[in-house]
Amino acid sequence: MSVKVEGLTVSYEGKVALDHIDLEVQDGEFLVILGSSGSGKTTLLRCIAGLLKPTEGRVYIDGNDVTDLYPSERNVAMVFQNFALYPHMTVHDNIALNLKIKGLKREEIEERVNRVAKALQIEKHLSKRPRQLSGGEQQRVGLARAMVRDPLVYLMDEPLSNLDAKLRHEMLSELRRFHEQVKKTIIYVCHDQDEAMALASRIVVLSQGRIVQSGTPEELYDHPATVFVASFIGSPAMNLIRSVANGHSVALGSERIRTSTDFGQGRAVMVGVRPEGLSLSDDGEIVAEFRYSTMMGDMLLVTASLPDGTAVNALVPRKDVRGQVLENSTLRFTARNSKVYIFDAETQRLVEEIDAGQANPY
Repeated sequence: MSVKVEGLTVSYEGKVALDHIDLEVQDGEFLVILGSSGSGKTTLLRCIAGLLKPTEGRVYIDGNDVTDLYPSERNVAMVFQNFALYPHMTVHDNIALNLKIKGLKREEIEERVNRVAKALQIEKHLSKRPRQLSGGEQQRVGLARAMVRDPLVYLMDEPLSNLDAKLRHEMLSELRRFHEQVKKTIIYVCHDQDEAMALASRIVVLSQGRIVQSGTPEELYDHPATVFVASFIGSPAMNLIRSVANGHSVALGSERIRTSTDFGQGRAVMVGVRPEGLSLSDDGEIVAEFRYSTMMGDMLLVTASLPDGTAVNALVPRKDVRGQVLENSTLRFTARNSKVYIFDAETQRLVEEIDAGQANPY
């Protein structure tokens, strides 16, 4: 079912946690709300769930105004970060609890519990207590308890943050499969952009209680609207190099890039280049001092310092550059074959994208 919030505002003792949020989630969409700590993402989710009443604004589910309804009247299921399983109950009873409270017949409860347990591959654990399960198995029980209710909307608040890297990777696959099975609307909160990119059909980036950009993972990666989104989406993060623009050109190291925008004279900008867009070159325009390198499979993440101290990262094939990087303290990088982003230093907003690989604008 669709979810819509209009003008949603939440204030605590004069501090604004959400600032007039307008958002519409389509039926069956897997929407990820992404943001750093304190951005307002969990507050937004709690307002949709009915766990928190907004200072201003309305919440609609399936076209119905539910702003003043209790959580139990909204037909949503919430999956929490800490699983919230009852330790004295079996897995079966944890999953079945809400159905028993609703007064469903025993036969229907058993059918639903067994169906979701099989879907999440935890049927052999139904007689166990939560303490006998691994973290990943406990998370599956939490999902099963949400699934068994057959809600209109699933709300998930950083459900994977307590898992180790291996289990988190496994659960990403489980969540994708879960969404394909239930075909229901999922609103998922997290601070990890890798999770967001892996799961979302659409990502909403939140910062200081406001939506700064919304789009598919590809749109946010390829066309970041602000410095914040550019640095938040992508791993490793985008390089942001301070520069000055004059007229129709921007300085990047020892060379200038032609632009379609007339920047006037002496306009402060930030030039963005993805680490995979930089390569080592004997005549590269960006000169930096080698600091260290990090192996990332077949690639090497080379970290160096610009003259002003700004760190710059380049993701390059390990087999080609390891010796060169270790032997030389001064490196030269080029961005001639990559996309370059120019952000206004004051507003932090994108001014122009330049595909250097196609346009060769140097």
